Amino acid sequence: MRRRCRRSATCGSAVASAAAHFAENGVLLVEPDRQAVGRAAIGDGFVELARRLRFLVVDDRVVIQPGNIALHHARWTARYIIDGALSTEEVSATTADVLTLQADGRWVALVNNPWGGDVLDD
Repeated sequence: MRRRCRRSATCGSAVASAAAHFAENGVLLVEPDRQAVGRAAIGDGFVELARRLRFLVVDDRVVIQPGNIALHHARWTARYIIDGALSTEEVSATTADVLTLQADGRWVALVNNPWGGDVLDD
């Protein structure tokens, strides 16, 4: 069964679960020039991204892990939702994410930058 994130309540548990994988003061780049800071704002950012992007495909992951910090890169492609309809326009990028290992053995994201180097273009 597919879930749609038209309202926060519809995907509340999925958003809370995704946001729980961030440090308390983590950062999600919702757009290359706009940050969501903290788990509540990150959850809202995920809802916004889910409303605008569909058919997310992730390819080629690389993780560089020196000890208790890691840099994660992945290539992704998606299609925009424009006026409620799936567009043929695709958007893609290579992520640049920073994670840290917690004392309990969980990895959490400090920075999730799905736009990668595109932040340099703005």
